[in-house]
Amino acid sequence: MGADGLNPARLRGVGKQMGGKLAAVTLTLGQGSDSRPFIASCRIDGDFFTEPASVTSQESEEDHGPVSRLESAICDLPLPLDPGLALEKLDRVMAEGDGQRIVGVSPWTLVTALERALPDGLVIHGQGEPDRLSSASDQTFSSHFQPDQAECRRRWSGLKLDLIRDRPRQPVMQMAMDQALNDAVAQGQLPPTLRIWNWAAPAVILGRFQSLSREVHVERARSLGFTLVRRCTGGGTMVIQPGRAITYSLYLPLDFVKGAGMIDSYRICDYWLVRGLRMLGIQAGWQGMNDIASPRGKMGGAAQRRLPAGSRGAGGLLHHTTLSYSVDADLMAQVLNVDPEKFRDKAVTSVRSRVDPIDRQTTLSRQSLIDALLDTLPSLVADLHISSPAPEVEQRARTLARQRYGREEWTAQIA
Repeated sequence: MGADGLNPARLRGVGKQMGGKLAAVTLTLGQGSDSRPFIASCRIDGDFFTEPASVTSQESEEDHGPVSRLESAICDLPLPLDPGLALEKLDRVMAEGDGQRIVGVSPWTLVTALERALPDGLVIHGQGEPDRLSSASDQTFSSHFQPDQAECRRRWSGLKLDLIRDRPRQPVMQMAMDQALNDAVAQGQLPPTLRIWNWAAPAVILGRFQSLSREVHVERARSLGFTLVRRCTGGGTMVIQPGRAITYSLYLPLDFVKGAGMIDSYRICDYWLVRGLRMLGIQAGWQGMNDIASPRGKMGGAAQRRLPAGSRGAGGLLHHTTLSYSVDADLMAQVLNVDPEKFRDKAVTSVRSRVDPIDRQTTLSRQSLIDALLDTLPSLVADLHISSPAPEVEQRARTLARQRYGREEWTAQIA
């Protein structure tokens, strides 16, 4: 940034609320006819979620819904930035909309990112506002929340559930299968389904709203044999090595989580897994909004995508979770480009110290552990059937892989 503060270089700032998700803003500045600076463009990225999901089969892959509305609102903010006024405006924008909202970040997160992106001369300080903002908290993301286990059991016991032990698939096809199965269940074409994934190749999986270059050392990852692909859900980046990861997806009618808040829905969906791990003597519980953890660190994470009810069906929920059975921490550190802000509210300093893989707590092999976990299902779900993907779902997934998930434009849309 030059002395005049107006060269076209992109400015970036990052915010992360305690226990919440990360959001970053990338700005360019312009100069009006009155010589006053203004925000010419804004791009928001991060590991947050949108609810309901802003991308369906019929929508454009560039349609970011509530994210686009916030980007437009930020461009309308006058400079120098008044943090208090910005907070009020972004709060209104986040409360508006057509039922879609951002989950995991607050207006405070975005204002913090703006303050860090803009040079000192373009932010109004000294009015007490930054202190008020920095002390804000959002109890939504309390890591101490524990689900009502009786309620979880009630919901699971009422399911008529199909179980798919799927064959290995390429990463792009895995993303496509998730959307195809989610669509089919949402439209009432298939019953509730749990699918255990098997990966055919190493992969780096980006969250829906993450920046590719900010999250991944792209060329290094490709040189190490990783496929890079973006999924349809929000959340953070996953590094997948087929023999080290355990991944499953749930495809459910929306009624399964009816009346549940966002955090409750994650706990309810992962209840079978945490229950199964505990039955096998593995310490596991919930942490933050969407993580599964032991007392030593993160074991895995989940993400969700909801399709609202409409003319094509009663609506559906995709919930997928990836667990680290074992970890090559050095390889993860080579591949991931982790923003230091992610560690600010965690007592860790690196990728290596964030993860606590399951094999530290069990002598079971990965496959034996999967078998043992699935063996706990009949004692929870009264009506369980072994199934396989329908041919029409496979065909739909192949189309999605070709038209969306296998395209560079999709993977790199947030560069």
